[in-house]
Amino acid sequence: MDINDKKDKGKGKKKRWIIIAGIAMVVVVGGFFLINPVRSLIAMTTMKPLETQEIVADVYAVKNQFVNLYLVKSGDTYIAFDAGSSERATQAALDEFGIDANNVVAVFLTHADFDHTAGIPLFSSAEIYMADSNRIFMEGQVGASRSKGFLDMKRDYNTLKDGETITVSDVRIQCIFTPGHTDGSASFIVDDRYLFTGDNLSLDKGKAALFTPVFNMDPDEQERSIRKLALLEGIDYVFTMHNGYTSDFETAFSDWR
Repeated sequence: MDINDKKDKGKGKKKRWIIIAGIAMVVVVGGFFLINPVRSLIAMTTMKPLETQEIVADVYAVKNQFVNLYLVKSGDTYIAFDAGSSERATQAALDEFGIDANNVVAVFLTHADFDHTAGIPLFSSAEIYMADSNRIFMEGQVGASRSKGFLDMKRDYNTLKDGETITVSDVRIQCIFTPGHTDGSASFIVDDRYLFTGDNLSLDKGKAALFTPVFNMDPDEQERSIRKLALLEGIDYVFTMHNGYTSDFETAFSDWR
C-alpha cells in the first residue's frame, strides 16, 4: 500500500465519522429519546433509503441522508408523503427533477419525527395532513417533545380519521392508523394501489418486519399495525421511508396473516 492509498483510506474514515457525528447531532436536536445512543447510531447507519429517482410513472423517491420522502405527480401538481430531514437535500432533488416546490400542493405526514418533517418549510403553498391520532399524540408531553421541530414551525394542518379518504388534485388518499413507531403514526394508500408506510415497518429481503426497535415506542402495537396492513387488498407497491420498496405485496405480508 502506497502513501496515497493510506491517505485515501484515512480521508474515508474521517468522512464516515463526520457523517455519523452529524447524524448524532441532528438526532439529539430532533428530540429523539436515545436510551441507547450507540444502538441508535448503528441502526441509522444500516438504513438503506432509495437513491433519488422516479420509481414508477409519476412516483418519485427523494433521498435525504438516511430517509426518503416521496412525491406523487398529478397533472402539474405534486403530493408529498413526508418532507425529509434536510431542506437543502430536498431542494436539490426538486431542482434535479425540475419541480417547483410551490407546485407541491399537499404534504401527508406519516408522523412528526424530525427526519420526516424538516423539509416542510420548502412547501409553503402546501396543505399539511396527518392522522388525528398524531395530533392527539403531539399534544401530550412525550409527543410534544418528540415532535418539537414540527411544532416550532407553527404550520396549520388538517387531520384525518382512521380509514378516511380524501381527494387532492384528483388523487385519492386514504389514511390508515398504524401506531407503534409512535402513538400517532399512520400509513397512506394512494389511488388504492400505492401504500406509503412511513416507519411503521421495515422491508428485509422483501418481507415486512418491525421497524428498528430502538426507535419504536411500542413494538407490540406495531405488530398489530402490520397485521392490519396485511389485510389490505389490491396494493401494487409498498414504499417505506428507510428501507426501500417492494412491488410484491403478497410476499411482503405473507407471514403476517
